Amino acid sequence: MSNFIKAIVLILTGVASVSAQAQILGWTWESNIPLTHEDFEIIRQTVDQQVHGKPVGTTASWSNPSSGTSGTMKLLKKDRYRKLHCEQIQYTFQTTTRSVSPERYVLNSCLTPDGWKIAG
Repeated sequence: MSNFIKAIVLILTGVASVSAQAQILGWTWESNIPLTHEDFEIIRQTVDQQVHGKPVGTTASWSNPSSGTSGTMKLLKKDRYRKLHCEQIQYTFQTTTRSVSPERYVLNSCLTPDGWKIAG
């Protein structure tokens, strides 16, 4: 099992698990959609370039033909937490490699001196 996201909102970095379990900065959840390291890099780049710092309601899509996965992200809200700028983003993942429903996650991240980090 690989490491998952490094701070997305995220700044999603890390490496995904091949199927069952994913981990975000110590958090784990079950997933039926395998995400590769390449998927997470595409997600991280997309959220950094097209979502972070944009107006609430902004959406962006990504896809990785080599893994058969794709998804969207939508900026749901912005606020402040402990003097940090924070954003709540909805991520939806889907795959063509399995017959499974799309999965949706809502994660909060905050901009720290080290970049975007997932907030607990």
